[in-house]
Amino acid sequence: MVEKHKIKFPVVYAMDVRKEAEKIGAYFDIEGGYFQPANFILRNEKVVQLTYSSGPLGRLQAQQVPMLVGHYREQEKGGQG
Repeated sequence: MVEKHKIKFPVVYAMDVRKEAEKIGAYFDIEGGYFQPANFILRNEKVVQLTYSSGPLGRLQAQQVPMLVGHYREQEKGGQG
């Protein structure tokens, strides 16, 4: 997949899913053997936004990221955001 799509960022595979879910506090689906999405936005190596989902709702959408980034940039400039 990495070669086919020419992906330039690190891709993780063959990990212990339950163990990794515990590390980041994500909800693990025992029946399906996967964890629900956990989204992190980092700024200067600090988590400024995180979203955990326990089901199909409550997930950070890609189109929301620019708005969040703009919000944090405004806060840094001294705006009320």
